[in-house]
Amino acid sequence: MNRFASLTVLGTILLGFSVHAEELQLPPPPKGYSWERCEEIKGAFLRPDGWNFLKSKKGDTQGYFITKEPAGEGKQFTTGLTVNVITDIPRKKSVTPYRYAQIFRESARKTEKFTSEWDKAMGPFQSVGFVYIKTDKSGSRTVHNLLIANDKTGTLYLVMFEAPADEWDAAWTTGEPILKLLYIDDTI
Repeated sequence: MNRFASLTVLGTILLGFSVHAEELQLPPPPKGYSWERCEEIKGAFLRPDGWNFLKSKKGDTQGYFITKEPAGEGKQFTTGLTVNVITDIPRKKSVTPYRYAQIFRESARKTEKFTSEWDKAMGPFQSVGFVYIKTDKSGSRTVHNLLIANDKTGTLYLVMFEAPADEWDAAWTTGEPILKLLYIDDTI
């Protein structure tokens, strides 16, 4: 029997439920969204209608992308969600996933000016979050980072939602529901 958790971006709500069948039983998606099931991690993410979904694997990292623009081999997107699932952090980095998430944030702090940050306990998970505005030759974009650590299994979920800074408010209206309903298995 697997336990799944629905996580919110701010970590204020944690819903746990048991699944008796092999397949994850998901609630109906909010209007304008569909579920994308990710069997590799026994999870699911919301995809806005008309957006794209892509998954890839590089080494030990499983990646998922939900993007407004088509993405893929050699194609960059400007608005969307990236989820990287990294397993076995203690063996690879000699620290717990939660400590690695904190180190990741401290490293980002050296080059980015945060507009907000937080740490939250989320049931069996610990989360580290931060938001910054990145400016480079292509323009400014807002990047919302949520790192979800499962110290019991050694797994880290690196979740990023980004959009051009001048489009952030509209993009966040679409992106926030995705981050409020992340279904991940606490045994992965």
